[in-house]
Amino acid sequence: MHRVLVYRRKFLPRSETFIYEQLLGHQRVKPVVLTRQRPFNRKQFPYAPVYVRNSMAGLSGWMKRKKIKCLHARFGPAGLELLPYARKAGLPLITSFHGFDATKRVRENPGYRRSLKRLFKKGKAFTVVSNHMKKRLIRLGCSGDKITLIRSGIDLRKFPMLPPQPVQNGEYRLLSVGRLTEKKGMDTLIKAFVQVHEKHPRAKLIIVGDGDEKKKLRRMIKKYKLGKQVVLKGALPHQDVQRELARCHVFVIACKTARNGDQEGIPNVLMEAMASGRPVVSTYHSGIPELIEHGESGYLVPERSPAKLGRMINHVLASEHEWPEMTARARMKVEKNHDVSKQRLKLEELYLRVMKK
Repeated sequence: MHRVLVYRRKFLPRSETFIYEQLLGHQRVKPVVLTRQRPFNRKQFPYAPVYVRNSMAGLSGWMKRKKIKCLHARFGPAGLELLPYARKAGLPLITSFHGFDATKRVRENPGYRRSLKRLFKKGKAFTVVSNHMKKRLIRLGCSGDKITLIRSGIDLRKFPMLPPQPVQNGEYRLLSVGRLTEKKGMDTLIKAFVQVHEKHPRAKLIIVGDGDEKKKLRRMIKKYKLGKQVVLKGALPHQDVQRELARCHVFVIACKTARNGDQEGIPNVLMEAMASGRPVVSTYHSGIPELIEHGESGYLVPERSPAKLGRMINHVLASEHEWPEMTARARMKVEKNHDVSKQRLKLEELYLRVMKK
């Protein structure tokens, strides 16, 4: 079985289930992980073998001894790190782009942007999670022929279609999950919830996640006197997120382009909510409209528009009769395009193709 070296500098942040899921279940290749520091979140991401190398010195010889046949860098900066060793060892290099590495980093760091041209020229193949990101790479100088669309996927066995939650006494439960960073748009969501609260005073908004905007969001909750209606739960393990999905009525995430240019790929949690049978409300941001077709499999509003988001949430809460058909179509969309086993197969075929070349 061919050994593929998957390089992630930190293995593995809690939010990167999409990387972990694509390590599992291969039939014709064996991914082995290389990281630069002691792995963390091991309970959430049990995997072997994981090799830790503080220094990359002597990496080409080490890869030869480990019988590595292909390199796979997760994120653009990791691709640049591996490129000289791939060339020295004569091994094909695949680089996967996921979001900030094709947006924020490019805008903030002209040197990185220039270096990408070298990576695009010498790297064997590149993967993206959306057509939106494919267009970005092409604009940055990558040949479209080298790019393979491998969408983020979820394990549908972990996210069965759930029965709808009954609504009692107007106590709607809205859920949002994501790191508390600017691009997740939690501030937009809290402002939008002011409108929702006016119309549905017993509605609750549960926000799961942690990050550098926590203090700002707490101040907003206090300012709008939403202390009893908006709950910041902090980061939760994946099983607890699934429990929150089961308890909620509607899932909302208000992603936006951050001021530094940072963008999403497509949040996996949207797929999880859609697979679980929860109506979803989000924004016309990055690749999200490739997942959610407005009025068909969910609801979309423009970025940075609390007024429109608030009106849309109120519309969704008033349209419970639409939920069963909407959620059934959403589940079908995820089964078709975001089943991790199908996306994993595409990745395995890409590994074999570049090794053959």
